[in-house]
Amino acid sequence: MNIFIVGYGIILPGLLGSQAPWVVILLFALITQLGDVWFLFLLSGVLYVGGEYVPYMGIDRRRGVFIIGLVLTYVALIGVLKSVLLLPRPPGATDPPPLRWIPSIFADLFIIITTAKGPGFPSGHALGATMVWGGLALVIDRGSYRVRFGIAGVVVTLVSLSRLVLGVHYFVDVLAGIILGIVVLGILYWLAENETHPERVLLTAVVIGSVGLFVNLTFESVVAIGGAVGGWIVWRTAAEAIPNQPSTRREVIVALFVGVIATGIFGAVYILDVPYLFTFLGTAIAVGTAVGAPIISKWLS
Repeated sequence: MNIFIVGYGIILPGLLGSQAPWVVILLFALITQLGDVWFLFLLSGVLYVGGEYVPYMGIDRRRGVFIIGLVLTYVALIGVLKSVLLLPRPPGATDPPPLRWIPSIFADLFIIITTAKGPGFPSGHALGATMVWGGLALVIDRGSYRVRFGIAGVVVTLVSLSRLVLGVHYFVDVLAGIILGIVVLGILYWLAENETHPERVLLTAVVIGSVGLFVNLTFESVVAIGGAVGGWIVWRTAAEAIPNQPSTRREVIVALFVGVIATGIFGAVYILDVPYLFTFLGTAIAVGTAVGAPIISKWLS
């Protein structure tokens, strides 16, 4: 395989979306979602409300808040870095691959998940996957460290590779995202004192997002600040009342239902082009609702 150097980055042309087989494009379009914001928020929310009832990945509520904080810090950080560095994506990153066997109802969604626009360095998907999946490897009690970090490494590698396969990042973008993700995760884990003080991670997201507001007002900064503020307020107010683990399956089901509503609000804000004030309020409500879901579920159960 030939390697091309274009601008500041390395392109592996045989992996570009326009040249890869269609079935490979479809496969990696699905894999790349493992590092997308919507999925990471949904995953962290499910683990938070589900607790030990989540097979193989169950964690307590305090660790769940730590993971939610990682997601929000990632969103804040990537918003600041990309708005400051302003390094381009590979040529053709905004061009969708051929739509084969994709029903017309899913065509727009397929285009969204296989293309990208705006600055490309570092890769947000690589950064987010490294922070969140690496964070899960740190806080999950089940299995050995080798197995947990091995699984996290496979996920991060596949997500990073998917960005190359889809042709939306240079190799240096994903490499920088992984390295930065490892460094930031280590700092946040230390700051939270081994996840025992997850509110500090939420405050970190607020601080980084606030820097983003002064550097260059971005959607990501507003999302991160709103979500972190909402989650921090609810956690600081009700942490003592939130059970560390759910007591019944019914409580889990109700809490998951509340969490799905919160995720829907978060997703709607993330997709729809709404004023920043509504973005802030929407994400604050979404994350605050997710963090408060265990209490809401006890009221409703």
